Amino acid sequence: MRTELWDQFDGLVSASPRLLATVTADNADGTSSLTTYDGAQMRAIGILGGAIPHNVWVRGGRVVEVAPNLALVEMQV
Repeated sequence: MRTELWDQFDGLVSASPRLLATVTADNADGTSSLTTYDGAQMRAIGILGGAIPHNVWVRGGRVVEVAPNLALVEMQV
């Protein structure tokens, strides 16, 4: 049984999450070679330019926008 509250919550969760990745190369075919923070390598459609390496946000296999070049810190609480 679905409720209105569940539908509202489900709307907050995206089917394709926004990922932080570092651009390692801009390719001639209009894609960017990327490395995520956990070391996974991927290609995404879109080139934003800039000096390599730089951080970008990726969603659904497309480069969405430039991300800040800040140090990533992972902590356990």
